[in-house]
Amino acid sequence: MSQSYKDASISFSGEFVSRAVEKRYLQFSWNDIRKGTHLTLLVIAFMGFSFFIVDLISADKASILRLLGVRLGAVALIVAGAEYIRRQTAYFEAYPFIVVGVQVVIAVSIFMLAVERHMPAIYVGVDAILFTLVYYQFLTNRLDCTVFACLFMGFGSVVVGYFYLRLPLAEFIGAFLFLIPLNFLGVAMLRAINRTRRGAYLALMASQRDNQEKEQLIGRLHGALGDVKTLEGLIPICAKCHKIRDDKGFWERIEKYIQDRTEAHFSHSLCPDCAKGLYGNLLNEGKPPASNR
Repeated sequence: MSQSYKDASISFSGEFVSRAVEKRYLQFSWNDIRKGTHLTLLVIAFMGFSFFIVDLISADKASILRLLGVRLGAVALIVAGAEYIRRQTAYFEAYPFIVVGVQVVIAVSIFMLAVERHMPAIYVGVDAILFTLVYYQFLTNRLDCTVFACLFMGFGSVVVGYFYLRLPLAEFIGAFLFLIPLNFLGVAMLRAINRTRRGAYLALMASQRDNQEKEQLIGRLHGALGDVKTLEGLIPICAKCHKIRDDKGFWERIEKYIQDRTEAHFSHSLCPDCAKGLYGNLLNEGKPPASNR
């Protein structure tokens, strides 16, 4: 490839420091990013809607319609985001914010369902842990956007549990303390994934550049061999003036013919026989007399 990757250093987040290199990587990887994000969001949407069966069993009749409305609204927004991402043929700048928006919708819908059903706070905590791991592992997004979505989910769950689900103060504090190492683990996991993927990308680009340089070198060698083969064939040459007839029928001086087809260059001089024929008397005058001894 023609681009230079000398500035392709990797930041703390595991992403390229250079935004230009990072954008080229995202464009290159877009097909995998799109498929992974689309599939993950569809699975989340299916899970969100399928749990309506639990609502039918455990919720009272008065809240069933409200629960159904919350689930359908969340599922519709998640599927809409997934389908919009799937239809994009190239990476686009709004992608991180669409993913974060969908993640906020998921979190808010979980909070609303928990309050409406008066769920035990532990259930909301389990959802927070599950989605935190899913976001870090399966939804490809910028590190800062992923951390924001996970903190919104985690700390929002703790706040909802304390203020609406009667979570005891000790458990409230314990949940906060648990979220800190959980997100540290998620950040470390996402950094490792980012670095591995971008390292593989750089290795592939380097391999492609090496292959391209080899192909160019082989092409030049083939061209040189072609010239050599031309000179090795039968070359029509004038018996008197020694001009050579080229492939187009034009007669060229032997020097020009060879210079155009090889790396050779000519410098003119006189051989001893020609020098003697042209300047024999002058050469003889310049010689010292022969010794009689």
